[in-house]
Amino acid sequence: MIGRLSLLLALLAPALAFALPTYDRVKQEYISTEGVLLDRNGEPIHELRVDLHGRRLSWVQLTEVSPALLDAVIRAEDKRFFHHGGVDWLALSDAAFGSLFSSKPRGASTLSMQVAAMLEGKLKRGKEHRTLGQKWDQIKAARTLEKAWTKRQILEAYLNLSTFRGELQGVAAASRALFGKQPSGLNERESLLLAVLLRGPNATAEAVAKRACALGNSMQPPQLCDGLDTLAREALEGA
Repeated sequence: MIGRLSLLLALLAPALAFALPTYDRVKQEYISTEGVLLDRNGEPIHELRVDLHGRRLSWVQLTEVSPALLDAVIRAEDKRFFHHGGVDWLALSDAAFGSLFSSKPRGASTLSMQVAAMLEGKLKRGKEHRTLGQKWDQIKAARTLEKAWTKRQILEAYLNLSTFRGELQGVAAASRALFGKQPSGLNERESLLLAVLLRGPNATAEAVAKRACALGNSMQPPQLCDGLDTLAREALEGA
């Protein structure tokens, strides 16, 4: 079935070429919205927001992110991330089959496909679901990205470029605003909440806690849901 799906997509899709930026360029052009005032010794003494279009802090290296968050994000968004070449054909075929019997189509976009869409404006999703041709363009761009970037670079970019909640873009801004922590200090429960926010940044605290509990139950070993509802309310109130 997977082979038939890929053949069908290829036949129906327009031929578009994508010149995706390099990892180094994306990282270099990522600018924090916060200006920092330093004293004469170079120590920070005050932060001032200088860009009101979203809120970003400095780029975060993958080694500076809690392993708990990495595990939760991969489990939630792309559990076979390290074993495919940009496209999870099994998940894509399951989503296509499920969409035949559902009024709410499933996405099945891998992390690579999502990053490609962040980097190429033509691939960004609008108010409507992507057409078959647009989906195939996203697939081709993801495979192009995988040939030029490493898996760790793709995951790192995903965590820095994604919106977690409201205006909070990137794991550094989300971690500090919601939990008062650096990304390296996130625990398992906080990581579950951030991971499910990626799919529903504007969801209610109740919905986020419920989804985080389901994600925790799917982890190996399963993670307990105790305290998730309280933590979600405290973190997301007013965010």
